[in-house]
Amino acid sequence: MEKEKKKFKGIGIWNFLNKFPAGTMLVPLVISAIISTICIHCGLNESLWEYLGNPMKDLFGKSGQMLIIGLMLFCTGTMIKPRDFVEVGKRGIWIILARLLPAYIISAIVFIFCGLEGFCGINSVVLAAILTSANAALYMGIIPPYADNSDRATFPIMLILSMPLLPFIFISCFGQGEGDTLAKVMQIVSLLLPFLLGMLLGNLDPKIREIFKGGNTIVLPFLGFQFGSQIDFVTAFNGSAILAALLVTVIYWAVTIIIPFVVDRYALRRPGYASIGSSSLAGVALSIPAMFSGFSFGGVIFNEAMISQSVAILAFVLLITNVLDPFFVKGNMTFYFKHHHDDAVRVFKDTHPELLESVYDENGNYRRKVKSK
Repeated sequence: MEKEKKKFKGIGIWNFLNKFPAGTMLVPLVISAIISTICIHCGLNESLWEYLGNPMKDLFGKSGQMLIIGLMLFCTGTMIKPRDFVEVGKRGIWIILARLLPAYIISAIVFIFCGLEGFCGINSVVLAAILTSANAALYMGIIPPYADNSDRATFPIMLILSMPLLPFIFISCFGQGEGDTLAKVMQIVSLLLPFLLGMLLGNLDPKIREIFKGGNTIVLPFLGFQFGSQIDFVTAFNGSAILAALLVTVIYWAVTIIIPFVVDRYALRRPGYASIGSSSLAGVALSIPAMFSGFSFGGVIFNEAMISQSVAILAFVLLITNVLDPFFVKGNMTFYFKHHHDDAVRVFKDTHPELLESVYDENGNYRRKVKSK
């Protein structure tokens, strides 16, 4: 009797990626950063994706970020119903304000009292660029196991508020340079349109909502490659840049986690995943220092050396926060499920009953090993 041929079941790449929090974005990010670093320092002097040109350049390089973000906005829009914005006003907007208001106040204080030089190797431009940034894309990669439509509706607002436009206008108030900031208003418009178009089509035809509900899962690996293409490990691991980056990372997390978490957990009576999940640096923040080339702050010129140092610090903080933030969320949720059974049932019984089943047994006891689905 001829032996039955075994069907090839694959090597489990996708399952491997999902072993890490937000792994479908983070693993491609690290791989892309390694590739870019090797290429830059082995003769190409640019990332592999820039060397190859399009379509690889826009698909895996930084030049395609806004396209992918636009796709995410559209896919997110298809899942949003108008009534969800009521919840955003009650919940999401307060978390955003709790993280952005202290960020802008602290940045202004440093500009006023420390000038452009800042403190401890952290200039005021890079401090403002970091504190006011939130990686809305990673937020969308982290929250799906726990999120409802109101959490997803926070994405476009968070994205718009953390884009370079607002930090650019804010930092410009403390310096002098050339250029018309009003033209950048169109960036806000171009970000809103995909979301509004997706929301319109999703509400006109529920079938469209059904088709595009998995769209963000598809594009997240590409966005990870694009973020990674901006990171040069050799530059990022420069000694002085590392020390400054570690310090500003601690400051960033103190500003963006402590107050927002208190608001999220105790004022809004939520588990806290939304506030912690938004505490990572956005890749677009790396573009901010170059916008101030030649600007004068109190008579001090923001020169190329300061720009290079700023980008190195931003790249390091980008790597640290994007890698660790998903683990912070997972650790918080593990603690939450373990010690707050009744509250977890209240929060998730209607939106994620399968989640409750996976973390609690039939008697309501926490499972030491989460039941896999």
